[in-house]
Amino acid sequence: MIKTWSKLDSKRRCHGIGAVTVGSDPKSDPEPRYYITMSPTKEAVSTQNAPAPLPQFSQAVKYNGMVYCSGSIGIDLATKALAKGGVQPETRAAIKNLSAVLKAAGSDLSNVVKVNVFLTTMDDFVPMNQVYDEFFGSISPKPCRTCVAVHQLPFGAKMEIECTALVPPSSKL
Repeated sequence: MIKTWSKLDSKRRCHGIGAVTVGSDPKSDPEPRYYITMSPTKEAVSTQNAPAPLPQFSQAVKYNGMVYCSGSIGIDLATKALAKGGVQPETRAAIKNLSAVLKAAGSDLSNVVKVNVFLTTMDDFVPMNQVYDEFFGSISPKPCRTCVAVHQLPFGAKMEIECTALVPPSSKL
């Protein structure tokens, strides 16, 4: 972990990379300072509250204040099988699994900044969006999103979702 102090510029902005928290001791330092924490190492994220990944990849990786989640298909954690009933149950299960991975990383759906959705047919776009809105409908601002049709997904899944999210700083000065 690299920790550095940085003074504010004339417009009270701090420049740099990393998670930023404000701290100040008014007696010894009347100027607020920003404490910038940069994490130069990658950290794998793993939870038993979501289906285990194949050995070739991690459920997610945390790096420099962000979490990058692998694609999630609609596996029902209880049965270890694809959720039955089509794209809506699959979408619901996939987002719940994604949410569990985000929680293990110290984040949640409200911190998601980018989503990629893969569908095997664009005929499932509207029903997938109905379930997507159950989870992301009240979040503001909405995450950026891309949705594309693909030829095929693992295990015959109808959809897959992946995301990138902020990991809020866990400590303050």
